[in-house]
Amino acid sequence: MVNDMYQNLDVLEFYKKLPFNIYSNTKEAIKSLNNNDIVELYPPLSNIIKNNNNFNILDLGCGPGWFVNSTSYKFNKVNVTGVDFNPIAINFANKVKHELNLKTKFMVADLFKINFNKKFDLITSLGVLHHTNDCLKGIEKIIQLSPRYFLIGLYHKYGRKPFLDHFESLKLKFKNLKKSDLENTLFEEYKKIDQRDLEQTHLKSWFRDQVLHPKETQHTLSEIVPIIEPEYKIISTSLNKFEQIKNLDEILNEEEKWYDFGLNKLRNNIYFPGFFIVCCERVLQP
Repeated sequence: MVNDMYQNLDVLEFYKKLPFNIYSNTKEAIKSLNNNDIVELYPPLSNIIKNNNNFNILDLGCGPGWFVNSTSYKFNKVNVTGVDFNPIAINFANKVKHELNLKTKFMVADLFKINFNKKFDLITSLGVLHHTNDCLKGIEKIIQLSPRYFLIGLYHKYGRKPFLDHFESLKLKFKNLKKSDLENTLFEEYKKIDQRDLEQTHLKSWFRDQVLHPKETQHTLSEIVPIIEPEYKIISTSLNKFEQIKNLDEILNEEEKWYDFGLNKLRNNIYFPGFFIVCCERVLQP
């Protein structure tokens, strides 16, 4: 794992300090499972997941297992496996799994190297690939695994920029502060935007992921299309609010408008990190 060409050890050490989307304890994590509907957060799942023993899901970069355990909690017959390179996150995921008596599986592994003998109906990777050294290679890896569907979430090239510019300017403004003081100051600024009622450790993990991450890239839907075709087609995306795609070119041609959308959100202190979701379906048999 250490020698993998795509893995960034700075990212691993960053997440060992505080994994993204983690809670202070399993009780808080379980409360979140009860209070949030995975299908409401990711609408394409409602038409994809079949709650039976033959439906297999793989989550690449699962972190502390929120998506994996949430999916198993809601769809108790499906088989869900989570993979992450951070053993601390996987340990937490397993604790939640055991407390809820779920049948989820977790593995510490490198998503670029992992292979499976079985096929998956759905592969997800949400907020992960843009933190690797080659996001597009990550998408190619998913295609190599040949799921029927895959669902990925990435930072958008245009939608993300206002958020990044804002915090880069704050880092310059407070550049003379000690590292710990700078982080605390930026966290207070972040809370002015992200006003969700989150448990403190959970909120801090989001702040660090959004503002302090050592590795990040931004992307567009236009980049993804030539990688997935002709094996896959895009069937749903948050860029059109998950509505039926009648004309994909219209969505692609309006991507630059997401800069103005992100800027408007920022000016009104509304949380929008510039994240978009894409769901694809295989159209050619492997």
